[in-house]
Amino acid sequence: MRSVSLLAVAALAAPWLALSDDPARRDFDADPSRPSALANGAFAVETAAPAERGAAHAELLLDYTHGLLSLKSGDRRLGYLLSDRLALHALGSFSLGPVELGTDVPFALVQWSNLSLLTSGGAGGDLAAPIASTALGDIRLVGKSPLLRGTPLDVAAALELRLPTGDGQAFFSDGLAVQPQLLVGRTVGPVRLDASLGYLFRKSGQFLQLVAQDGFTYGLAASIPLPKLGRIASWRAIADLAGQLPRGLDLGSARHRAPLSVRAGVRARVWRSLAVDFGAGTGLAWFGDAGYGRESFRLFAGLRWERVVPAAAHGHEVTPVPEADRDRDGVPDGQDRCPDQPGPAELEGCPDRDGDEVPDIDDKCPDQPGPAKRDGCPPSPEEPVVEIETSRLSLKDAITFDTGRDTIRPESSHIIGEIAQVLNAHPELKRIRVEGHTDNVGSRAYNRDLSQRRARAVVRALEQRGVAAGRLEAKGYGFERPVAPNATALGRAKNRRVEFTILDQNDAPPNGKASQK
Repeated sequence: MRSVSLLAVAALAAPWLALSDDPARRDFDADPSRPSALANGAFAVETAAPAERGAAHAELLLDYTHGLLSLKSGDRRLGYLLSDRLALHALGSFSLGPVELGTDVPFALVQWSNLSLLTSGGAGGDLAAPIASTALGDIRLVGKSPLLRGTPLDVAAALELRLPTGDGQAFFSDGLAVQPQLLVGRTVGPVRLDASLGYLFRKSGQFLQLVAQDGFTYGLAASIPLPKLGRIASWRAIADLAGQLPRGLDLGSARHRAPLSVRAGVRARVWRSLAVDFGAGTGLAWFGDAGYGRESFRLFAGLRWERVVPAAAHGHEVTPVPEADRDRDGVPDGQDRCPDQPGPAELEGCPDRDGDEVPDIDDKCPDQPGPAKRDGCPPSPEEPVVEIETSRLSLKDAITFDTGRDTIRPESSHIIGEIAQVLNAHPELKRIRVEGHTDNVGSRAYNRDLSQRRARAVVRALEQRGVAAGRLEAKGYGFERPVAPNATALGRAKNRRVEFTILDQNDAPPNGKASQK
């Protein structure tokens, strides 16, 4: 029979178990790299940063890997025994404040094997037993607790328990395993850096001459926020490196190998609490040819959901835990729609470059001020700013006020002047009600009074431009007539508005004009 050797390297084995040579045993995962199970980790390295109390996340992650186990004869690669795997990871975590808990439930949706590489050489029996194309993996339970607080350096301890729920004969289980880790990290300017060092205790696995057993684990990770791209205002570039140094590593032998791989990609918040992960990775040679733990390449993509429960919602007093705030704008990351770009709380932590009260993340024209009803875009020069409709005046721009006051902003003088011209040109519009509306920030009485005062301010401004006082009346409705949900900054901006309702008019305008540019 032709001499063959498996180019796959080690994971780990419990040091108290004696190694018994069994080339058909299997009982190890052909891909020793694991995704982060906690909320704010990198792709394969957990972060030392504490999670705020009540933080939670869930993710469905697809991970495609090529080149898991290869077979060689001498220096010549014969092919892959296990060539490809598409796995689904169901990830989730919840923070209790002092402790953050996470889980990972992996499932191989499909994997491709080629055992004819062995049978064609005369191997059979258990050595060439079929490899299942689908299989459940080992369920992982992860806990993390900070060791230092109030210092520039984040230090935390993590403990991972792997339950033997996977299929070892399908190369999708390491059996029962425990991994304690020390996590260290720090934020330097916009860059987040993390490192991990641990030891994985597990029973040994083997196939052909490869033995997978216990050993040291380590990881390095870095992330940095990226500039806004279209409607994506919050996204980060992430890169990490994860590896293992198995007990008994001999660089001159194929019996033990050291897994080492890198991943890089982005994590982007696409809508409120929803984000996506996507990226690629590859195994790195470690003093020798690539093999087990050093895959040819991988591609991954995930859909994430995150939430934060404020401490006050728990119904009792708690010791506050400092909440993460990467951009230091005073809005916790869990409530910040733009956690990497500073912005005011009233705009959900997002910037507003053009100052039109529409946050850049929602603003279709972030460098040109425009009304919220047009998603922050100004009307084109060809459009009439004011149009007469059957029962109201239609405005393509908005009248704005100083926050919490009835003072009309200078930039609104133009549209008030246009409204006055239309009314003065159309005396058949005998009676107009100027209606003020607000968002729901503040009490009902406060907002009704504010909207009434703002409507009166507009009436006075029109009178100063020649509109007869008897044609106008002011009415404030507060937040009783919203046109958009008040749950977002954009919705609240749309609700802060002034409308003009025609109460009485003659049948036809004398000059036929019904709009004003």
